Amino acid sequence: MNVMALRELEDILDIPELRLTGYEKQSDRVDIHAELRPNSAVCPDCGTRSVRGHGGKRIDVRDLPCFGRQVHVTLPRRRFKCRRCGKPFTERLPFVEFGTKFTTRYERYVFDQCHERSQSAVAKQEAISDTVVRNIYEFYAAAHVKPLGRPKTVRVLGIDEISTRKGHRHFVCVITDIDRKRVIEVLKDRLKDTVSSYFSGLPRSIRASIKYVSIDMWDGYSEAVKEGLPKRVKIVIDRFHVMKQLNDALTKCRRELQRAAPTKEAKEELKGMRWILVTNESNLDDEQKTRLKELYKACPKLRTCHQLKEEFRRIFDEETSRRNAARRLKNWKERVRKTKLESMGKFVDTLENWEEWILNYFSSGKVTNGTVEGLNNKIKVIKRRGYGYRNNGNFRQRILTECAG
Repeated sequence: MNVMALRELEDILDIPELRLTGYEKQSDRVDIHAELRPNSAVCPDCGTRSVRGHGGKRIDVRDLPCFGRQVHVTLPRRRFKCRRCGKPFTERLPFVEFGTKFTTRYERYVFDQCHERSQSAVAKQEAISDTVVRNIYEFYAAAHVKPLGRPKTVRVLGIDEISTRKGHRHFVCVITDIDRKRVIEVLKDRLKDTVSSYFSGLPRSIRASIKYVSIDMWDGYSEAVKEGLPKRVKIVIDRFHVMKQLNDALTKCRRELQRAAPTKEAKEELKGMRWILVTNESNLDDEQKTRLKELYKACPKLRTCHQLKEEFRRIFDEETSRRNAARRLKNWKERVRKTKLESMGKFVDTLENWEEWILNYFSSGKVTNGTVEGLNNKIKVIKRRGYGYRNNGNFRQRILTECAG
């Protein structure tokens, strides 16, 4: 065997404890034969270095793939007899976890691959069992999540839910540190009692540091905050959730006016215009703006509703004062009521029910759930990769591993 080639292969393999003695190349794998450089080992019980051999066997350890081939290293798993305590022990190798058939770096490679695809896909790609991949993932996921733990302080909490399966069923509740843009916990469901109990059980330092909690307009979350957190903590209704409610109301308004249109041609004018109406006017291209002007001429009432929607958005974009925002919202609500359109009127009723917490947006430094939504999109990718999750524990582990860093 070419000595120079072996030394170059040692450099590529980059495991200092190994001295290569040969290799065999096949179509789909490379088998590397190696010996261990040190002729001694440390007793795990007393820490004494020993050189007295006590048998052993050769083992096959899988390493990182290279040029599309599996790489296997055959090396001795040596046993020694401690010269101090007299006990036999098996040598520990720094690059292989005891009892496994893979190098540590290969296991990390499998773990990282699971971030890009499902565990089954990784198992198929690496030609190992699903169970082995799952065990590797769970081991390194636990090691990854444990050091992160809970932060000592959180200024702004975000609360949102996401379904574990297709069809928006079986929701879990995702708790987010908005400032640090990380998930800090995934609760088994979104029930008020579950969320409230979680808040009540938070360490004193975290409870004392929370100033704002950003939520959508769902009673369960607001009640949980009031029950589980100190009274000084302010609830902020996410502005994008409010805007979504208004866009839904505008869509219903368009449908009302379309149904009431006197002619078939007039009905056709209002058809298929949802996207143009709910998109920020500043984001429309020239063709879309032209279609919007035509819609204005065809239906003056819808023009009024669209302009009210744009004015509502500008309040949130322009105002930094809670008082000024409250004044502008009051005037805005009066103008909406004059339209006498049922859908817009219902939105105003909803707005008034939550107005105190909606206005907290302007006194909180404009806290939103934008970070939460971004993390939720990442969680949806995790869910798609796993084709949904029936086990909430596995889903939680996945989320904390990939979204808590």
